Amino acid sequence: MPEELDQKILTDNVIQPFQMAKAGVRGRLVRLGDAIDSILNRHAYPDIVASFLGEGLVLAAMLGGALKFEGIFTVQTKGDGPITMIAADMTTPGNLRGYAGFDEDRLATAEQSKGSGDRVERFLGKGYVAFTIDAGVERNRYQGIVDLEGESLAKCMENYFDKSEQLDTLLRIAVDKVDGKWRAGGLMIQRLPDESSLEIVKDEEEENWRNAQALAATVTAGELINPILKSSELLYNLYHEDGVWLYDPQELLDQCSCSADRVLTTLKSFGEADLSDMADEGVITADCQFCNNKYEISLEELKSQG
Repeated sequence: MPEELDQKILTDNVIQPFQMAKAGVRGRLVRLGDAIDSILNRHAYPDIVASFLGEGLVLAAMLGGALKFEGIFTVQTKGDGPITMIAADMTTPGNLRGYAGFDEDRLATAEQSKGSGDRVERFLGKGYVAFTIDAGVERNRYQGIVDLEGESLAKCMENYFDKSEQLDTLLRIAVDKVDGKWRAGGLMIQRLPDESSLEIVKDEEEENWRNAQALAATVTAGELINPILKSSELLYNLYHEDGVWLYDPQELLDQCSCSADRVLTTLKSFGEADLSDMADEGVITADCQFCNNKYEISLEELKSQG
């Protein structure tokens, strides 16, 4: 393996695709360090809100890492709990952004009370989690939706794959602070479709999948967010007996897609009367919910742009 690629595999903020060498099982491992720390600290979220948003970001990276074209993979929750929504997306090849909405008073009450039900029900409430694949005007937009049910967003997504895709999937996600800084990690394995009609082959594939599940279930939250344990080492520890192939890693960045040009283009779609209503002393101010950037565009600038 070239030294340059080997060094990149060992860094934080990556998606590491892999496949078990002797089994029809593929997967992706996500490791996030300073990128997720920047995103979660940008809005000074309470820890429980930051934790859920971190899960959403890991999911966006793990699932968006499968995209073979330019596009955006979005994970979004909407519920009637104190955390009203989570929005996380990855724009290829690996730009992450996210934000959350919550009711401060209701959140404080939920944290003080043990309540009933699991963690998702307690803080997100009843609702749904949706993931959307947007590949631009040349491809159809795809969206999948599943109920908010389970102890984590990872479990919600496992439910989706089981009910809607009939694709055996196991997800493990951890989000926590290490030495005062947010870190996150996630492991996903999926069983490749078995196209054989031979029962002996089907039995072997079933055994391989059970083995892969059992090994993945042993990974701990501490291992997923460990800043010292490298991705290649973690995967080797899990699957070295069966062999594991590592594919080219994909770098992840804290990078919002907003820009002054995008804001300008959006404003041009409004009529003159609407623009005047939006302006304060001849200037329209637009704030990005994701990265907190503020854009100020004058009505004169809009007129000059046609």
